[in-house]
Amino acid sequence: MLHLRPSDYRLMPWKDGGGSTTEIAIEPAGAGLSDPFLWRVSSARVEVSGPFSRFPGQARALLLLEGAGLLLNIGSKGRQRLKHPGQVVTFSGDDAVDATLIQGPCLDFGLIHDPRRVQATLEWLTLGREATSISLAPTTLLFAPWGVVQVDPLGIQLEHRECLWFGASEGPTQGAGSKLGLRAALGTTPLVLVSIRPA
Repeated sequence: MLHLRPSDYRLMPWKDGGGSTTEIAIEPAGAGLSDPFLWRVSSARVEVSGPFSRFPGQARALLLLEGAGLLLNIGSKGRQRLKHPGQVVTFSGDDAVDATLIQGPCLDFGLIHDPRRVQATLEWLTLGREATSISLAPTTLLFAPWGVVQVDPLGIQLEHRECLWFGASEGPTQGAGSKLGLRAALGTTPLVLVSIRPA
């Protein structure tokens, strides 16, 4: 398990050079976008309308964190509206995708993975003071986009924009199938859950 903080993330240029993305984690660690990576999670601030980079052979999922969102014109799926925090849109990395800002800049969270080698899901959980139970996948990432999240029984607090990566080769391990209790430290707060399993 790795406890990642914003200072651990990498600021990476977009593949098409049109902007930059905060890379939270990638497998294998340190891989570049031209390498055959297994999966990648990142967050990008979208400030102008325009095309998305293509990732041939990969599957993509996008979730809105902040802002009024995007109108996505996706080659194989037509127009999709990403306008509610926590809403997830999935599409192929082979698709031509053109994004139009609905009203001003927004912040997204993205998952890219190789569907030939892994199955991956992106979920938005709304946590309260009562614990929400989850079972760990072989690789699981927990990302706290807004508030503080308590992770039991580990006694770990995830602060704003921090991430726990279970299944990382570094640090103590927590086996697949292990149960965690997730709860908001105060009131309600969201959590982004990424689950990755062998295909």
